[in-house]
Amino acid sequence: LGTASVRLMVGLGDLQGLFHTVIVSPQVDCSAYLTNTKTGEAIAACPFILREICGTDGVTYSNDCVLCAHNVEFGTSVAKRHDGRCTEEVPQLNCSQYQTNMLEDGRQTMVCTMIYAPVCGTDGVTYASECVLCAHNLEHRTNLGKRSNGRCEERDAKDLCKDFKEPSLMCTMEYLPHCGSDGTTYGNRCLFCNAYVYVQK
Repeated sequence: LGTASVRLMVGLGDLQGLFHTVIVSPQVDCSAYLTNTKTGEAIAACPFILREICGTDGVTYSNDCVLCAHNVEFGTSVAKRHDGRCTEEVPQLNCSQYQTNMLEDGRQTMVCTMIYAPVCGTDGVTYASECVLCAHNLEHRTNLGKRSNGRCEERDAKDLCKDFKEPSLMCTMEYLPHCGSDGTTYGNRCLFCNAYVYVQK
């Protein structure tokens, strides 16, 4: 098993404040992972061990160290809610309530109204309505579910990746997934922004 180093520039005062707000959590001891250099740089050497935990922000982190590295990088004080993946109540998709028609060539189609009531599919795509998601499943022979009612949350990639002028040659192996508009789930912000910067060129 290897480790990944996350190098983050933090002033010594900031690092001491971070230790005070984060490391006092009885559930995660970040001091086991964080060290600081002579220049005041905080370094987290995270092992490549998948021991998932759920943060109080509702995000699943691959292990305690990755949660600590996230807190340093973003200046947050996320604590551990519980061991294991975060679970969310997923609304059920009931396609049986929508009318289908059989075409002459044997294909089935679904009849949907023009009412806009967006839902977010489990593929990260926003569909105009639950019926349109069901019609997509019928047409493409897929089994997508409904992640949530309403549009899929889209953080503005331009803002998220503003620090990435060129693709980064060094991305950590931490698993903090980002869903791209291309339907791909990227392992972390660095990998997501590399793809974004590449497409913008």
